Amino acid sequence: MKAVSRNLRRVSVRVVNFGAGGREEGAVRLPDEDVLSLKTSRASRGEREQERGEREEQTYDVNERLRGTTLWLFGPQNLVRRKMHDFLLWRWTEPIILLLIIANVIILTIQAVPDVYESPREDGFFHTWEDFALFGLFIVFTLEALARILVSGLILDPQTPLASLWAPLPDASRVSEQGRLTRLQFRLKRLIDLPHRSAPVKRGTSSLAGEKGAPAPAGVKGNGTAYGNGYANGAAPARGKLYMESTSSSTLIGSLRGIEAPFEAAVARQNFLSLQSRPYLRHAWTRVDAIAVVSFWIMFALAVTGVESTLTRHIYLFRALSVLRAARLLTITTGTTTILNSLKRAGPLLVNVAFFVLFAMILFSIIGVQSFRGNYRRSCVLIANLTTGPLDINMNHLCGGQIDPDFLNATGYWTIEGVQRTDDPKGFICPLGSLCQESDTNPNGGGQSFDNIAAAAMQVIVVASANTWSTVMYNMMDADFFVSCLFFIVCIIVLNFWLINMFVAVITNSFAATRAETAKSAFGADVPAPVLNEEKDDGWPSVQGRKVQTNIVRRTYEFVKPGFVVAILVSLVVQAMRTANMSAEKEAFLNAGELAFTFVFDVEIIWRLAGYFPMWRKFFSRAENIVDLTLAIVSSIIQIPVIHNSRAYSWLTAFQIARAYRVILAIPRMKRLLLQVFGSVVGLANMTLFLLLTNFIGALTAVQLLRGDVPAYPDSATPMTFNEMSISFLGMYQITSSENWTDVLYNALSAEAAFQQLVISALFLCCWFLFANFIMIQMFIAVINENFSIAEEQKRAEQLNAYLQKQTEPTATSVNWMSQWNPYRFMRAAPRSLAVESLPASLVLPMKKSLVRDTYGTPLHATQSRTEQGITGFVGSVRKLFALEEEREEVPLETLRGVNRESVFFGETEELGGTERQFDVPGSNPSAAAQEAMDAMYEQRAQKADFIREHPTYDKPFWLFSQSNKIRQFCQTLVIPANGERIFGRPTSPFRQTIFQIVLFLTVIGGIAVAAVANPVYRREFRLEHGLFRGTWFDITEAAFVIALLGEFVIKVIADGFMFTPNAYLLSVWNIVDFIILMLLLVNVVTSLVVIGGISRFTRSLKAFRALRLITLIGRIRETFQMLIFAGAMRIVDAALLAILYMIPYAIWGLNMFAGLLFSCNDTGSPGEDSCFEEFVNNPIDNTQLGFLVPRVWANPSTSTSWSFDNFGSSLLILFETVSLEGWIDVLRAGMAITGVGLQPQTNASEVNAIYFVVYNLFGAIIILTLFVSIIISNFSNRSGSALLTTQQRQWIDLQKLIRRQRPARRPEVTPTDPLRKWCFERAVLKHGWWSRTMTVLYILHIAGLMTQTYQDVLIYDIFQNIFFLVLSIIYTADIVVRLIGLGWKSFSGNGWNLFDVFVVAGSFSTTVPALLGSTNYIVLQLQKLFLVSIAFKLVQKNDDLNQLFKTSVASLPAIGNLFLLWFTLFIFFSILFMEVFGLTRWVSGETHNINFSSMGNALVMLSFMSTGEGWNQFMHDYAVVYPRCNNSSPEDPDSDCGSIGWAFTLFITWNILSMYIFVNMFTGVVVESFSYVFQMSGASPVTRDEMRRFKEVWAKYDPERTGRLLRKDFVSFFRDLSGVFEVKVYPSQYQILAIMDKSRADDDLANARFEYIRAGLDMKKLEDVLSNMDRKEVHRRRARYNRLYNEAIIADKDNGGRGISFTDMLIMLAHYKLIKDETALRLEETIKRQAVLERVTDRVNIDRVHSLLRTIILRRQFLATRDAERQRRRAEEHGIPAIVVESSPATPPSLGHRDLADGRTLYAYEGLESPVQSPSFQYTPDTSFNISPSPSTNRHDRRVSDISMLSADLAGTPSPRNSHVFDDAATQQVISSLNTSLWGEMMQEAEEED
Repeated sequence: MKAVSRNLRRVSVRVVNFGAGGREEGAVRLPDEDVLSLKTSRASRGEREQERGEREEQTYDVNERLRGTTLWLFGPQNLVRRKMHDFLLWRWTEPIILLLIIANVIILTIQAVPDVYESPREDGFFHTWEDFALFGLFIVFTLEALARILVSGLILDPQTPLASLWAPLPDASRVSEQGRLTRLQFRLKRLIDLPHRSAPVKRGTSSLAGEKGAPAPAGVKGNGTAYGNGYANGAAPARGKLYMESTSSSTLIGSLRGIEAPFEAAVARQNFLSLQSRPYLRHAWTRVDAIAVVSFWIMFALAVTGVESTLTRHIYLFRALSVLRAARLLTITTGTTTILNSLKRAGPLLVNVAFFVLFAMILFSIIGVQSFRGNYRRSCVLIANLTTGPLDINMNHLCGGQIDPDFLNATGYWTIEGVQRTDDPKGFICPLGSLCQESDTNPNGGGQSFDNIAAAAMQVIVVASANTWSTVMYNMMDADFFVSCLFFIVCIIVLNFWLINMFVAVITNSFAATRAETAKSAFGADVPAPVLNEEKDDGWPSVQGRKVQTNIVRRTYEFVKPGFVVAILVSLVVQAMRTANMSAEKEAFLNAGELAFTFVFDVEIIWRLAGYFPMWRKFFSRAENIVDLTLAIVSSIIQIPVIHNSRAYSWLTAFQIARAYRVILAIPRMKRLLLQVFGSVVGLANMTLFLLLTNFIGALTAVQLLRGDVPAYPDSATPMTFNEMSISFLGMYQITSSENWTDVLYNALSAEAAFQQLVISALFLCCWFLFANFIMIQMFIAVINENFSIAEEQKRAEQLNAYLQKQTEPTATSVNWMSQWNPYRFMRAAPRSLAVESLPASLVLPMKKSLVRDTYGTPLHATQSRTEQGITGFVGSVRKLFALEEEREEVPLETLRGVNRESVFFGETEELGGTERQFDVPGSNPSAAAQEAMDAMYEQRAQKADFIREHPTYDKPFWLFSQSNKIRQFCQTLVIPANGERIFGRPTSPFRQTIFQIVLFLTVIGGIAVAAVANPVYRREFRLEHGLFRGTWFDITEAAFVIALLGEFVIKVIADGFMFTPNAYLLSVWNIVDFIILMLLLVNVVTSLVVIGGISRFTRSLKAFRALRLITLIGRIRETFQMLIFAGAMRIVDAALLAILYMIPYAIWGLNMFAGLLFSCNDTGSPGEDSCFEEFVNNPIDNTQLGFLVPRVWANPSTSTSWSFDNFGSSLLILFETVSLEGWIDVLRAGMAITGVGLQPQTNASEVNAIYFVVYNLFGAIIILTLFVSIIISNFSNRSGSALLTTQQRQWIDLQKLIRRQRPARRPEVTPTDPLRKWCFERAVLKHGWWSRTMTVLYILHIAGLMTQTYQDVLIYDIFQNIFFLVLSIIYTADIVVRLIGLGWKSFSGNGWNLFDVFVVAGSFSTTVPALLGSTNYIVLQLQKLFLVSIAFKLVQKNDDLNQLFKTSVASLPAIGNLFLLWFTLFIFFSILFMEVFGLTRWVSGETHNINFSSMGNALVMLSFMSTGEGWNQFMHDYAVVYPRCNNSSPEDPDSDCGSIGWAFTLFITWNILSMYIFVNMFTGVVVESFSYVFQMSGASPVTRDEMRRFKEVWAKYDPERTGRLLRKDFVSFFRDLSGVFEVKVYPSQYQILAIMDKSRADDDLANARFEYIRAGLDMKKLEDVLSNMDRKEVHRRRARYNRLYNEAIIADKDNGGRGISFTDMLIMLAHYKLIKDETALRLEETIKRQAVLERVTDRVNIDRVHSLLRTIILRRQFLATRDAERQRRRAEEHGIPAIVVESSPATPPSLGHRDLADGRTLYAYEGLESPVQSPSFQYTPDTSFNISPSPSTNRHDRRVSDISMLSADLAGTPSPRNSHVFDDAATQQVISSLNTSLWGEMMQEAEEED
């Protein structure tokens, strides 16, 4: 009984927490009995397990697991197989194997630790003890693999015979239609499928994470942990975890106790796999193990035979693959295992996206080969020198021509054959004394080029990585044309900003979907993390909820606690005061201050501890106390002189600096953000551990592959030479971070080219980069997004609050504070009086609002909307672009106000009731809120009108222009008001306003063009040529531009006033922006006219602000800017502030560690500072003949940028620069090269210093950058409302996107009957037929043909290639002809892909023929390449996955376009700004003829690559050059070539933050927000392409004219023909009339027999059985659904003016009834709309019920009268009594109040509501329908649906047309009133009682 009671209590706790949510504070998890017994007696536990095992082994059936025959030899009774089975299920087998794997990793690490340059890699095997150990380990691994194969088989299930491959298919008739290929797929699938997915488990089973459909063994809890008895066979009863969780989830001890042992889940999981007996190669882990084992033995054979390593060839691939067994380390914790499972779950989606991105990369690679092949082979060669004579030195500068020494003109380059090209030179022109020479090799061992598809693909990957891509771009610009930059800019926009962000979308959405479905974190964050400094709990003890604070020490500490935070801040300031060259006195003072602060914080921690007495143990239950105690102890220890004077002291100062966390938490906004970001510490820690482990495994693999092949630095381009394990780890981490990752790549390729491992090395490093950077790093975004997410159960309430707030809050573009300055606010109005004394209170406000409407008209937007509806064509397009039409609410307030909850009453209809109930939040009333908002709007409008009437000068601009002034009226027609509508005055003229906006837009574009042309270089040359004078053409143009903008300002002011009028100019934020821009431009123009050339850089730079007028002019840009600035600016500022607060402690720590240690001598041969003086010979080109003397300098590093840690400012600056992942590798190298004070650095001398930089990069660069991405994604989600969407709502939105992308099939009206056209038609419409498959194969061959292009121009190959493409073009032409014949021109032209085919195939044919005939025209050849690549894009249409992903990615294009417009506007603004400030600045280190700010083109290109973080800090320091390194301005030369430190730091940092941190990440936010592929592919959307095709086929049947609309007369037939997910028939397919007849047919021997139960060939008994199995409730539900659907379709048709229902509307309508549940899937706005629709449907259904019931009554009475008449006639004939003939009812209807409604003519004289189905015709009712248009009913009740009115739409035949008549409102009310007082009331009451 005790055991039962304990188990019931435990189950009750788990049932309460069934949702797997976090446990509340104070919740107690009950320990299992086994845990308690473990603590009391280990011996008793062993005995109990032994007894339990003996009991379970008695029920063990080995045949259930050892099924079939493995390897065709070992059956279930085979002794060897049974022994192997017992061994694998032994409880110690998996732990031993795991220990051996760990030993393998340790041995490999030890083997890779020594420096390969000191201990060279030996060829062969068995040279070291590590070789023997590895040999023994892999013998064990091999035996383990053989054992598993013997037990469970290799690939096929042991019970599946190989002969099943040839066995007949179960449904051969259906499969045979699919073709041979599909039949083969069916056979292979049947052969491979596992019939036994899980092992039999006696006791309860549960799902195991990560194995879809695989049950977990007994004892496996939610995290996959299991315990066995003697064997891991699942027979043992469930046991608890071997720990007890704390009673408080917030305590540190409780959190630590909740951590499992390492690999605990991995062992349990492997036990379960052994239990399943799944074939060896049918699981991911065993496949990885197999690769490792097989690779080791191949490597062993190659090493023993001496083939693995020779002088010219290394085969280290199999050594690298043998490391894969170490991948089991990724399951070290439950968290990392959960991450792996989550990644595995998202794997199929990631693979599909990867293929889509790969396809795009292939297309770009093909274009790259066609455009840039051979370009890397050309470079400038120095051939002459004035002092040394002839030379032959390669300058490694790509070129396209040289200067002719004779004629001094540019000429073409020299080919490798020694022939000079005669075509025009291009790109960089080599100077005199050098030639542009083509060579036979490419840089970096031939790995860097565009000469073939593989090399070009690697360059495209480099560009897509957004790191070092600018080098590739500028190289091609030097070797080709300037316009080549467009290829790379488009490539990075398409790949990096757009498509690759789909990986982020898949990861975030997949992991979010995983969390929503499983109610658990996708990162294993199940253990509650310690929360620092919670607001609601200060850590003091409490008794029964009341805090006990009787200790005076405690109360005193609470009072002075903020003072200690201030002390921490002061201590940080003191530590930041250190410098590299500080005096001894200052150092002593700082040391004393440090000691004093250490003492203060020691006192504080003792004080806090004393405040807990006598309950001092409570002190250690707080994480904050433990952390501060640790910091205090360590900070005190490091003050010991021995430690303080050692090198370790600088490292240990981190404990002093770590107190800064309390300062961050003291800032309210920072505390909230910090707790949000690190809300799931466990999840973040798991992800960090996963990244480090993965990087470690990658480093082990890289060491085995590359160690010893790469030469030592400086012979290599980078110190990351993989010479030892630590360097390999750093090298792989460098690739992961993407910073200069191509240095590692090209360095390895250059070395491996000599050993024939170039391709393998390139594949390994590129694949590692793609996985690590595009998938693993992006998972951090998902971690932080998980912390920003809202609980599922809170989302609906938040949606309601957000909607109400949106309706009531003021617009973000209005300036409310301006009204505080308005003098009219002190005046009073005389409102228009209204006598209401005699009116009831409820009518006062409605009459006031009515008065406002009557007096002042409807709101302006209502009148404008009617006017603008007819604006189409060019003017309409322009107005849409500029967003001139006033925004309207998606859901009007009137709609919300009009919804009456109490009017909904139909219990049988879930659609309406559910949509209302889903937003029932206590205390909220959307209807009341909408009513109040409308009342406030009308009241405000009335008050404003009264005030204007009382004070007319209030609405007179400058007290001059009244509303009757013609000038003002004209101005009002040109511009819209600034603050809402104009109560008085002229409305804006759409046409005039459009023309006015066009003029302004052209003016701004003209001003930008003038600024681009008249740049500083042009102005300098112009003045040098023409002299200094005022009135130059660009000065006059600038003045005209400003006058035009001034005219716009005057027009707006005249129209609505400047400041104190109702719609004053300054009441709009956008007008204020325009006014500021106007003032700045006036300053610029005036100063330029007064002082020639302008006063300063500041005044000249003001002209850049003209570009910002594009934001205020173009509506799309304005909306995006408003969303960025007004919607999420504060959160972005918070993130930036948190990043700075994170950098400050690190800057202080770096100052302590590296101050004064980074100095080096520019002469690498100097040993240190003592010898770094005088001069040395420098050879920059590595040629002793060109050396020159330079002075030795002892200075800080200046690699890519100048930096140091010598003071706090420099330290903070370099950390800020490196957080953008730019330059941190250079800083890392310098830190690792430190040897001591005054000593020359040596490569990798202090590798331990790398820890500082890696930790900072990991938690700074990666997490801080992902924080920006996460916040921007969150901003987009909050702005669009998707952050508050539930899973069902998100699925509905994605389904809508899918539906709205669909279009009706463009097919002929009728199927052709002509044999030729019918054949063509079938070929055109069959999407999976042999013709379509053949074309798909041809497209693949087409792409393959394009991929074969190389650098060599071989005539025969070119001819063959042109013939190949010509043949393909002919086949494509034939395909087009077949489709054209089969579909006809109308259907053919209706599909955009067909028109695309005609264009590209015609272009390909017309350009390939001239190329084949030998044409050398450049334009023709380039067009041929373009058309051939365009044809390859057709593969997207043919492949379902590519097509769906293409449509999904295209869905984000509008939002991306809007964002790009705003970004490009800022590009123009900053390009003009940089030109004006730095256009004349001299070049320093990185500038070239293309890399500078001398022109707008160069500036735009520079800004584009700096947007990705490329080299921005290097150029920032370059343009900070000042005197004496440059020339200041002088009277002789007013133009200076100096830069400016202030301008450089301000502009470059501003652009870096705006562009890299915000805009680039906003592309990620847009893609993630608009991505819907996850839910479609995860099974949430049942609408497959096949389902959609079937729907389109039915639609085409009833829309032969392809109008896109379905007419009302076809509704019934259309609904009848729908099938699949869209089927809406009343009776299921198996209960259709023909199906019932087929099932009820009598047997052949009884068909003609005369039995009572045989009627018309039907067996009545069978018929009765069939009908008795029918689910009547389901039929009733389907009938009700069909009736509502039909009536909703009728309503939609009526709303469309009788023009029918559109294709999309019909799909949406069907989705509401078939695919979703309105009560869970609709948002609030949609719910309100849906309520209004469902009310109308309900009213119509009610009238149909009236119609049906009355018709039933009438027909019944007619039937009874006819029957009685027939009986009387028969009786009369029998008895000879004459019949009495009763005349029919009069033709005119009787009074409506008459109770006798039996006569049908009484009803059918009026039109009634037509029934959704065809009704049977009777002789007494020639008119079979009538139509009543009801008003909303006030009293509604549940009513029974008449079976007659709901007849199935499945009846054969086409419904006959019906005549329609219309009731007016009066007649309708009269009919309803009469019915309520007639027999109708009684009948409906009876129906209610029956229901």
